[in-house]
Amino acid sequence: MQKLTVILLTLLLSLSFSVQSRDFEADEVELRETPQQMYDVLSQSISFPIIFQNREQFERVAKEQGYSTADFEHILYLLARLNMEHNVKTNGGIKDAKNIIELLTKAAQSPYEQAAVAMLYGRYLGRAEQKYQEAIGQYNQALTRINDSYDVNTLILKHNIYEHLGALHLLIRQEVPALMHFHTYRDIAYKLRNDYLIAAAEARLGFYYHFNQQLTKSLQHYSEAVRISNSANYPLMKTHLQLQLSKVYRDLEQWDEALKNAHEAAAGFKKMGNDTYLSSCMTVIAIVYGKQGDWNKAIDYYLNAQQLDAKRGNYIAQGLNFHNLGQAYSNINDNVNALKYLLMANQIFKEKQSYHYLVYNELLIGEIAQSNQDWPLMMNHAKAALALAVDIKLIDEQKSALTLIAFAAQKLGELTQTIDAQNRIIELGKTVDEADKDTPAPASALAEQQLKLELNMLQGKLTLAEKESSNIKMLLLISSIVIGILLVVIGFTLHHRRKITAKNTALTQLTLQDPFTHHLGYTALLAHLSHHQEPTAALGLIAFPTLLTTDLDYGQYFSNTVTVQFTKLLAEALDTPVYVIRQGVFAIRFKQAIEPMQVIEQIRHTLDQQQIKQPLRLGFAHLPFLAKSEIKMAAKLKFEAVQMALACACSLEGDNDYYVAFRALDFVPLSLFANPLFLHLEKGIERGLIRLETNGTKEDIRWPCWENNQNRQLLENI
Repeated sequence: MQKLTVILLTLLLSLSFSVQSRDFEADEVELRETPQQMYDVLSQSISFPIIFQNREQFERVAKEQGYSTADFEHILYLLARLNMEHNVKTNGGIKDAKNIIELLTKAAQSPYEQAAVAMLYGRYLGRAEQKYQEAIGQYNQALTRINDSYDVNTLILKHNIYEHLGALHLLIRQEVPALMHFHTYRDIAYKLRNDYLIAAAEARLGFYYHFNQQLTKSLQHYSEAVRISNSANYPLMKTHLQLQLSKVYRDLEQWDEALKNAHEAAAGFKKMGNDTYLSSCMTVIAIVYGKQGDWNKAIDYYLNAQQLDAKRGNYIAQGLNFHNLGQAYSNINDNVNALKYLLMANQIFKEKQSYHYLVYNELLIGEIAQSNQDWPLMMNHAKAALALAVDIKLIDEQKSALTLIAFAAQKLGELTQTIDAQNRIIELGKTVDEADKDTPAPASALAEQQLKLELNMLQGKLTLAEKESSNIKMLLLISSIVIGILLVVIGFTLHHRRKITAKNTALTQLTLQDPFTHHLGYTALLAHLSHHQEPTAALGLIAFPTLLTTDLDYGQYFSNTVTVQFTKLLAEALDTPVYVIRQGVFAIRFKQAIEPMQVIEQIRHTLDQQQIKQPLRLGFAHLPFLAKSEIKMAAKLKFEAVQMALACACSLEGDNDYYVAFRALDFVPLSLFANPLFLHLEKGIERGLIRLETNGTKEDIRWPCWENNQNRQLLENI
């Protein structure tokens, strides 16, 4: 069922992509907040492979896929970006991104389309090949193509380009252009009036100022990002902000706040299954423990981060973790492991041409070589660090490398090289840094920003709590209504069930009664004969021959009245329930053993008291018929057997009271008591298997005749 639901949801989402024009702004938010879900849906919404050589073929392919040209092109653009995201699990990753970029290059015609392709290619150069200067060139080329356009789609494209340009310039330590691009990026977000994008832009500026150790300004922008993001539920953004704040608190040496935010962010990323940022959380926690001097804990968290990055196949991140592990081991004087991890990091940074990371790694190797007094190793790596620092114009790193070179040269006895390195350090000291650093903010300003940030975070938690409370109240209200409706339905059902039960009970009782007199009748007699908890010792059928045709002679009313009177007389005489079989015929069920003559005497005594002279006939049988049989005899057969005894008694003429009783011998088979019963009983009597007892003359008894019966044809059919 769950799989069917997922398939249907995917089909509906795919249909929405194909029949509706895409909302570029909503797509941008979705790509940033839920990139994995977006990739999963988009990758299933189109069929691969896609092959075309020109614009005309591209339009044909778009139509075959069920999209407009613009929508199909935008979906490919989004897929290319998603394939280059660190935290998205894709089928082909960078390789698929490159293939899509090549396809879009063939299809691009308008300036916007060409700018989008240039932007994607710049992202590819920076992400896959670490060619940062070439990437910047592609981004600038994209901007020149759409410089004079201001529609929403173009603004969103510019918004992304300026964000990436800021990040690239910051990566290569060109801080002034980085800040300029980040400000433009934020300005465009405000023009778009999208809270999510504005909060993301404010967070970017917070990151920039944190990178430059301007912590007051960093907190100011992060505080604004938190305030804006409070208006909506964006789990990824809020968790990412917690991660960034943990880094700021780490640099402020507020360890408790740093660890609290880092652990909360880690819990959030773990819940979302986002291993990329979870690794970053582990790294932040490791650095905090390292700053506190607890290097063993720091190594544990670095190793956790390393495992996550290896699982994700994030090669650069693994190199950074190796660098961090090398630094951690160096601080516990385990230089063997330190060099092992730093050399592993060196290999990765060289393969990926990550020279900005490589320069710091080379410097750290030089410092460890200095601790080991390995002067040639120290000289080699210091020179490598110097060459990289000069190439990418890092002044402070050049000074550090030259200091290591001077020290190693001195130890190696190379005086000329030592003096040369010292002179170059002096010259660099006169160089003015490209970026003007802000003067340190006073402590009061920093405290103010911290309070603002804390207030905004508390307001965010309050807003979330209010929404949850509102949702809970709504849920409780709906639940109360549903429960109320269920209670009414249950009450109505129970009431209806009680009525039906009462009606069924009444109808059941009615079926037990004789339809004319409403006394216990034939059905009740069969039910009681079948009741094993109240066994029947004897069964009798009483007939008053003069009353058998009273309904025909005097009408139903008279017949019913007489039947009721005789029922009461018999009940009084025998002190046992009386069953009305029909007019003039009554059944009596005895729970204790009694003889038939005793029954006649008790009835006659009561009738004489009432001066009633009608003669009676009694059919009688002691039960059970078959005392040793394990098979129970049906109640209907018991009744019919006694009915045959009554028929025999009624065949005796005269005004006396007569009875006829049957008694079966112990070895009588059960098959004797089967339909048609009167034939089987006659044969059983003839064979001596059933004894017939009477107070009359046996020879005068007339058994129902089979040979000369005028209804023989009917009986044969039965």
